[in-house]
Amino acid sequence: MIRLPIFLFFAGLIGLTVGAECPLGWTFNPVSSECYLISTRLFTFDESVQYCNSIGGKSVSIGSYSEKDAIVAFTNSTLLQPWIGSRRNTTTTKFYNLNGSYFYTLMWTTNEPSVNGDCVTFKGATPSGLQVTQCYQLQPAFCKQTPALCNSAVIGGSTTWSGTFQSPGYPTQYYNNLDCRYLIIAPNNTYITIEFYPYVVEEWYDYVDLYEGNSTSFADHIAEVSSTGWARGYESEGNVMNVRFKTNYAITDKGWLATWKAKKDMPVISQSGTNGTMVSPNYPNNYDSNDEQKYQISVGFGAQVNLTIDDFRTESRFDYLNIYNSSTQSNSTLVATLSGASVAPFNYISPKSYMSMKFVSDGSLQYKGWHAYWSIC
Repeated sequence: MIRLPIFLFFAGLIGLTVGAECPLGWTFNPVSSECYLISTRLFTFDESVQYCNSIGGKSVSIGSYSEKDAIVAFTNSTLLQPWIGSRRNTTTTKFYNLNGSYFYTLMWTTNEPSVNGDCVTFKGATPSGLQVTQCYQLQPAFCKQTPALCNSAVIGGSTTWSGTFQSPGYPTQYYNNLDCRYLIIAPNNTYITIEFYPYVVEEWYDYVDLYEGNSTSFADHIAEVSSTGWARGYESEGNVMNVRFKTNYAITDKGWLATWKAKKDMPVISQSGTNGTMVSPNYPNNYDSNDEQKYQISVGFGAQVNLTIDDFRTESRFDYLNIYNSSTQSNSTLVATLSGASVAPFNYISPKSYMSMKFVSDGSLQYKGWHAYWSIC
């Protein structure tokens, strides 16, 4: 091995930056989302492969034409052409990449490939491209490693009911070639709801997939998030959801912010006929934390529901009962939101033959809740 005079590669080269993405001495390429290093020592081809492995990387195999353009900018002023992680199969005479990726036959420089060797270096000067080189020659090693750009994580837990997480680099810009996973675990006997807002990605090519459980199989696929679907949100059947964010090699954007909540699987309580009684969960004992219980009342056509709440005590502002003038629960059908200790007595007559309610509690204080009775009128 021969030591070269130290040659400094400037961070200002096109498409290349030095920052926290890479270990000290490596240079980050935002196009490929890889870190690169050219050695200051000379190696044979096999020695260069061993050297890259010894420093936590691998020999550079060019994965796209955009990566080639960035490598040209990185090598066009080097004194010697560095080794590329590609060589000839002496049986088939075809060239291949050591990492198993596709070998681009149109990346050769002029008058290549020649028969002058079975290994490959990269010529950064014009006309740039791959050049066949004898494997025993002494050239710089050219190494790359994939930095930990994903903020993948296990989120939530047995006592966590909600949270947020975001794409890497949000709200500035995410990276190319990402495959990030976020495993949400909610308390037992719950399901997960999730919304993405904002959601700004390269449409069709960069995307988020949602899966039931700790899975990425087609059978467990819930949905692919779209820029129009974030408003309605998505939900799982169980208490575990896997979120996968994949990006391609080209355009990036600001990314996304996800908000998730765990909800108890509480069947709707429905009543019909001429009269009935409805209460909060566990009444007259304290209701539980993180409840979301829905109620439906329907009476005969032409009649109305006369509802009276004669006992009411909840944590003010945080635990509440919503009254709706419809079986559909939305902001447009919301009649009243009741909370605190000064509600009862409360009376409401529905304009039609049906109405509904929803009781919601948070995770802090619990009280006895409420009692209501209804009849037709």
